[in-house]
Amino acid sequence: MRLLIFCLTLFTFILFFPGCSDDNPVTPSVTAINANGSLTQIDRTHMQGTMFVTDQNNAPITGITNSNVSVVLNWVTDGSVNGTVSVTSGSTSGKKIAAAITMDYSGSMGPDQIVCMENGVKTYINAMQSADISEIIKFDNAVIIAQPFTSDKSLLIRAVDSVFNLGNGTALYQSIYQATNDASGQNSAQYIRCVIAFTDGGENASSISRNDMITNALTLGIPIYTIGLLDFYSGTTGDPGKDMKNIADTTGGFYFRIPPDTCSGLSDIYNTINGQLNGAYSLAVTWPSTGLPPSGTTVTAIVTVNYESLSASFQKVYVIQ
Repeated sequence: MRLLIFCLTLFTFILFFPGCSDDNPVTPSVTAINANGSLTQIDRTHMQGTMFVTDQNNAPITGITNSNVSVVLNWVTDGSVNGTVSVTSGSTSGKKIAAAITMDYSGSMGPDQIVCMENGVKTYINAMQSADISEIIKFDNAVIIAQPFTSDKSLLIRAVDSVFNLGNGTALYQSIYQATNDASGQNSAQYIRCVIAFTDGGENASSISRNDMITNALTLGIPIYTIGLLDFYSGTTGDPGKDMKNIADTTGGFYFRIPPDTCSGLSDIYNTINGQLNGAYSLAVTWPSTGLPPSGTTVTAIVTVNYESLSASFQKVYVIQ
């Protein structure tokens, strides 16, 4: 009788308390979203570009549709119009990734940091899809293209391993400018184009000004991802971290900082960037043909993404045709 009672009790427990199962993992909740992207003016009533939407862990958020996105165009005379958006995920639009990767070989980069940087870039290369392409640019006080755009991973890894003489300077802006121009040469109908820029310090050797570098990226619609191997991020003037974050925020990418003593985490960052690029959206905006300001007016296009109860925005300032 005791055995019968025990079996019935056990059956009841299993029936009503099945417990946890690995077959039904709990999906982490999204508590915050970030949005950024790049837009270029096609003509007076049309813009197009790339949009990134990520959660609090920098993971791409999938399933964003037209209903999640709104756009408005503002100008100084208090005018505004609403636009119509067309959102397509990179995976369904058939676009692949064209990433120009810049690597810092300035005098401040120690041997361990160089190995760490190179291993991180190789992680990105190994995660590339078969039709993705990348370019390797190395810089100190000079800038060289170690490997032009290719999908051949062996050539890219060979370029990463190639010897580059260390100089004392850091031509960061010039390397980004070169990478932006090279990325823009890839067909925007086929590729999601971007620059991934790495440095361990501040700019001090470029022949290209910061303003020219930023303007070039905005004009060409190329988002810049920046990675800083830095001790701290104070956000104050003169802090290389603030500079790199502003470059990414302004051009449509994201900024990552990693302390030098945890350099091994760079591989995770490059994997995260690869995931964000694969989860990117193609964004097209159409403004109404009437109600726009005169040609030559400086305007601000504001893109807002709503996901569940969360919201994030980014903007593009330009002169309308």
